[in-house]
Amino acid sequence: MILLATSLTAGVTQSLTLAVINEAVATYGRGQSNALHFPLVVGMIGVAIAAGYFGAVRGHVVSTRMAIRLRNTLLDRLGAANLLLVERVGSSALHYHIMSTIGNLAGAYGTMLGFVTSVVILACNFIYLGWLSPPGLLGAVIVATIGVAFHFRQERLNLERKRRLDVLSNELGARHREALEGYKELRLSELKRLDFRARIDRVNDDTLSEGLEVTKVSTVGDLATHFFQFLMIVIIVFMLPHFATLNAVTIMQLMTAILVTIGPLSGAVGAIPGFTNARIALSNLHMLQREIEITREQPALPPGRQLEEFRSLELRDIEFSFGRDAAGETFHLGPVNLQIGRGEVVFLVGGNGSGKTVLLRVLTALYHQSKGAILYNGVEVGQSDRQAYREQFAAVFSEFHLFRELLGAATQRAEDANYWIERLGLGEKTKIRNGSFSTVALSAGQRKRMAFALAMLEDRALYVLDEYGAEQDPEQRRRFYHELVPHLQQLGKTVIVVTHDDAYFDAADRVIKMDFGRIVNEYRPAGRAAPSAPPALAVR
Repeated sequence: MILLATSLTAGVTQSLTLAVINEAVATYGRGQSNALHFPLVVGMIGVAIAAGYFGAVRGHVVSTRMAIRLRNTLLDRLGAANLLLVERVGSSALHYHIMSTIGNLAGAYGTMLGFVTSVVILACNFIYLGWLSPPGLLGAVIVATIGVAFHFRQERLNLERKRRLDVLSNELGARHREALEGYKELRLSELKRLDFRARIDRVNDDTLSEGLEVTKVSTVGDLATHFFQFLMIVIIVFMLPHFATLNAVTIMQLMTAILVTIGPLSGAVGAIPGFTNARIALSNLHMLQREIEITREQPALPPGRQLEEFRSLELRDIEFSFGRDAAGETFHLGPVNLQIGRGEVVFLVGGNGSGKTVLLRVLTALYHQSKGAILYNGVEVGQSDRQAYREQFAAVFSEFHLFRELLGAATQRAEDANYWIERLGLGEKTKIRNGSFSTVALSAGQRKRMAFALAMLEDRALYVLDEYGAEQDPEQRRRFYHELVPHLQQLGKTVIVVTHDDAYFDAADRVIKMDFGRIVNEYRPAGRAAPSAPPALAVR
């Protein structure tokens, strides 16, 4: 309301300034002194400048806060949704919506303030025109209405084109990001690089073509608006004197009013594309939010709810399915029945595509099973308990992200982090300084060891390690299976490892083989005794 009042004040004072200046000119023309008008004009100009400055600064703050609030809300909703949604929409598209879509929507607030100011100035100027000459007002209103209607029509014609342009912009951003992420692969093959560049060029050509059509239509609308603006001047100078008795001073006052009206009219009409972009952004955001709401979980009751100490975990008749991909194929997991006890080391094995990683994501509640139940200590995990259930796991997935900073409870354990960095042979590569890694520019195997060090700081009951040994050298692989895994078991942790390293199956209490989304075999390695559940200890 304060910003709206500021816009009204700026608009009214600018229009009053015009009226007072014109009156000062008329007074001088009658041979009288206009000195009294000077302080009034200066005062109103000062008020208009102050109101404009305050509105611009405050509007920027409000618009920025709105963008921050919308982005935080979207991130919170994504945080309560399903991993499957994030994978389906894609990180590039989500990043585009978080930055560009919300940016366009928040930017409409500043556009609205400018629009309000322009409309107020127009209204006041038209009132002033009517006071000077009612016929002049009638002509100006008719011409301005026709001009605005024509411009609005052009923007409506552009609506679908702008939607397509928005989609192309999203795709172009994704292509450029893919070019950077696939730099190594493209650098090794000139043929691949040229092929991928050609695909980017096709998107560029489509963007150029669509953008050109948008520009043509918008430019016609802009030029038509300018034409009708100058048409108002022509009407005042050449036609109005034939319909009304006007002296030269009044005509000049009308001319001044029309000229001052051109700027606000352009501002009001120029806001229409901004509103169109905001409309598209709002539509895109609503569609995304509807998708999020479908998979959004119920919050924990009470908030911050924690589960009792882990003893056992059971998957009972669990099933999960992906939708059909572009080739019409789908993947189905299950039914899977599996029991895991505290302090147990379980290896998941099987060929690529057998369902190991999918099972881990269902097990950790990152995917929601379509059928069956997950039982924690014999009690089914309900929707409101899923986050508390996830909090029992620390994981290093095959595809993982290594944050540069220590996050959460780990921020209080820099000493422990450096201990594990040293123990994992990374002490000469990186350190924790001021809560951040000195560098994360490490090899794939080193980054995975770093992720393991961070997982140790979590001190969770269950550890999920997906293909940890795949990127390690022989010595680090041996240390993992013969030192780290036994160490976790000694701490009372339950360890679930996806692996192809059959030479180290003896490190497991059980080996579970999967194929085509099902458990097809389960056995205990020779000489491996049934595990006992030792008491939990500290991570060091």
